[in-house]
Amino acid sequence: MKPCEQSPAISGADADAAHSTQLAVQEYDGPGVSDETAERHDRALAVVQRLLKAKEVHTLAVHTIALKLGQAREPWPPAQQTRRTPELVAHSPEGWEVATVTVGTRSNCYVVSLPSVGVTAQLVNANQPHAVVDLILAALPKEAA
Repeated sequence: MKPCEQSPAISGADADAAHSTQLAVQEYDGPGVSDETAERHDRALAVVQRLLKAKEVHTLAVHTIALKLGQAREPWPPAQQTRRTPELVAHSPEGWEVATVTVGTRSNCYVVSLPSVGVTAQLVNANQPHAVVDLILAALPKEAA
């Protein structure tokens, strides 16, 4: 199994000083993925999502499309649209984010981030979605006795 590529970090907020209202903008200059790749990753994440639903774990599928608008007043060139790899975010019953799952763009392995237990990128083979579920279930907070 090849190691998964990790995406670059998202930069800090940027404000437009020319306007009286300042808007925070997240900038992401990393590479996007093709529609076909995003759909393939979405199908792989849907398998994990169904398994987590069976275990009564709440999840949210996140699909991001970055839209970069030009400064020109002309209608051409059109805005640049970049699709990001989909993410599956798992939440505890209390609503806390427990895990984020993506699919590596080159290796197609699952990349599991478990911030509540200090794991930033655990790689799981693509044919082992049950192992992803086991990692997430282990990271869920235990009920008070």
